[in-house]
Amino acid sequence: MAKKQGFFLCTGCGIGEALDAAALTKVAAKEYKVPTCKEHSYLCSAEGVELIKAAVEEKDMDGIIIAGCSNRVNADVFKFPGVLVDRVNLREQCIWVHEADDEDTQMLAEDQIRMSCEKIKAGVAPEPFVGENLSKTVLVVGGGLAGMTAALEAAKAGYPAVLVEKEAALGGWLNSVYKTTPMASPFTTPEDPNLAGRIAEIEANANIKVYTGAVIEKIAGGPGMFDAEINQGGSVVAERVGAIVLATGSKPNIAKLDYLGYGKYANVITHADFEAMAKAGNIGAKKVAFIQCAGSRDAERLAYCSAACCIETLKQTIILKELAPEAQAYVFYKDIRSSGQYEHFYKAGQDTGAVFIKGDIKEIKEVGGKLAIESEDILLGGNAW
Repeated sequence: MAKKQGFFLCTGCGIGEALDAAALTKVAAKEYKVPTCKEHSYLCSAEGVELIKAAVEEKDMDGIIIAGCSNRVNADVFKFPGVLVDRVNLREQCIWVHEADDEDTQMLAEDQIRMSCEKIKAGVAPEPFVGENLSKTVLVVGGGLAGMTAALEAAKAGYPAVLVEKEAALGGWLNSVYKTTPMASPFTTPEDPNLAGRIAEIEANANIKVYTGAVIEKIAGGPGMFDAEINQGGSVVAERVGAIVLATGSKPNIAKLDYLGYGKYANVITHADFEAMAKAGNIGAKKVAFIQCAGSRDAERLAYCSAACCIETLKQTIILKELAPEAQAYVFYKDIRSSGQYEHFYKAGQDTGAVFIKGDIKEIKEVGGKLAIESEDILLGGNAW
């Protein structure tokens, strides 16, 4: 507990006009027997801070109360090494939200000072934790596009990186992708994944250590001093790292999609299936419907937006036109979310001649061996088939 205490009251910022300063000081001096109590009209000024500093040094104080403004303001000003400091927020929590010169406002302020006095009596100045063998290495879990990018950017910034991938080779989703969404200006054309080039860049960077066919067994410790145990083929390796990036990828969520015909009709596929067909050059359909928010933004399934679907669909409408120029794309959507520079990509998708229909899907059925879709058409009214 703090044995040598001090109380410092700032009367600036309207505090002295709204409250009885002498009565506030009396709470600390008389009720709690705080030996050193001082008032100042501008406590965060150089003069005010010097007043506190001089009193702390003279009386060898180990705990002080500063009554004035929020502890979120001037936090760097009221720092006194080895001294427990408690801030009483008379400005924001009293005079700015309650009537000035009011009995209840005064009582509130006095009670806050009492609470602070009790806290100082029981508290001790915190001792900073000093870590040992601190690390600046970044552990990246997952060797797909996000993981490889994270490891490369960390290495370029001068930080060692440890990249862990559970599969036998890096790449993740990129191994199955025909093309990626654009990552550079003008943001209008799908890009080659350049997986081999990305892997070669990682392998050539001495600042990156790669574990493939490996999983994380255990992580202990904290920021700056995490201890990671990595199991690679039955052999466990320990790495001390300072930060961890989780880039473990995603999987298509196909649960409860039977209402859209998935699993019922062979020609209802996921975007991942389409990507594999495109990579194999096997796009045979002449009319392709892309259904947005398939199970997302749905109170019965996933209430939130999946974030990536709109951009992926725009990419695949462009790919469809590239691989099957005579094919026609129909995009059924709730809202197109192509934020930032991807608005240019949206325009590129529209320029393929794709038809965009806003509305919820009502029914998907097979008629004469072909799929038929009934949907709302909010913009034009009625239903679309």
